[in-house]
Amino acid sequence: MRNKSGCLLILAFNEEENIETVIKNNIDKFNEIIVVDDCSKDNTNKIISELSKTYSNLKVINNEKNLGPGKSMEVGIEHFQKTSNDYLIKVDGDNQFSNQDLDFLIETVKNNDVDFIKGDRFWENGIVGDIPLIRYLGNSFASFLLKLTTGAWKLNDPLNGLFLFSKKSLKNFKLPKIFYRYGYPFYVNNFMTQEAITNNVRIYQFNNTISYKNHKSNLKAWSVLTKLLVFSIQNIINKFKLKLKSSHLQISAILDIFNFFVFLLTLWSLFTFFEIRYFGRGGNQSDWFIIFLVFGLFFIFNLIISQMIQSKHLSKKIIVLEK
Repeated sequence: MRNKSGCLLILAFNEEENIETVIKNNIDKFNEIIVVDDCSKDNTNKIISELSKTYSNLKVINNEKNLGPGKSMEVGIEHFQKTSNDYLIKVDGDNQFSNQDLDFLIETVKNNDVDFIKGDRFWENGIVGDIPLIRYLGNSFASFLLKLTTGAWKLNDPLNGLFLFSKKSLKNFKLPKIFYRYGYPFYVNNFMTQEAITNNVRIYQFNNTISYKNHKSNLKAWSVLTKLLVFSIQNIINKFKLKLKSSHLQISAILDIFNFFVFLLTLWSLFTFFEIRYFGRGGNQSDWFIIFLVFGLFFIFNLIISQMIQSKHLSKKIIVLEK
């Protein structure tokens, strides 16, 4: 039985081996399926065009040039917002996500007032097949950046591409150009934590399973990690402005201001220590090293307190689902 309020967004680029399976497995579950073909060079477009003649609820959007998966997702979201559907599930056309997980999302949104659901693949049965070690390390680093910059310590796996969105959650969504190609799930998670603060968007996380059998990826891990680091540094400033506007987080913002100057003093004392020790500047290196330790410990203490305030506030709006 088709869910009359649901919409499935499938991103496709050179997915001739999997795209038909993904569409047919889900065609009867959703009111509409949107496939965004990102200028595929193989038979992907031919396959989905033929399927659209058979299935009236299959909408095909062909990018005129290769825009990247992030921008393709935004293109699909823009179409979804013009429809009468209540929620959107986003998957990729490579058939990595399990049918059981999609069924779970459909049932969850039927029985709950849901704004946003994200997946977490890093659990006992979350990965089928092998992924490169750099992907594990990259996800760990991305998770740390997400937690540190948002205070959402419950959220994991911010590079997981399985999402469910309500229309409310996407009202203010606009993807920065830096994420048009790769790393866009990281931005989605950051954006939703901001919406949780400003618009009471509820965030759900569940354990999903991803299959890496015969999976080929063009992802440039180091490029993505550099992008995430640059964005996170920029996001600290934006998050500070956001916290000032929220009465629950203003103390955290004040601590951040204070801690910025403590951080500068920490660097200054460390620089002075090195000048005395290695470049002949006059002074007592032991005293300056102790000063460095005091400022450093004070910085860490303030950072922990600020994070605890953020985490306490967001924990009320982040729910971990049990399957």
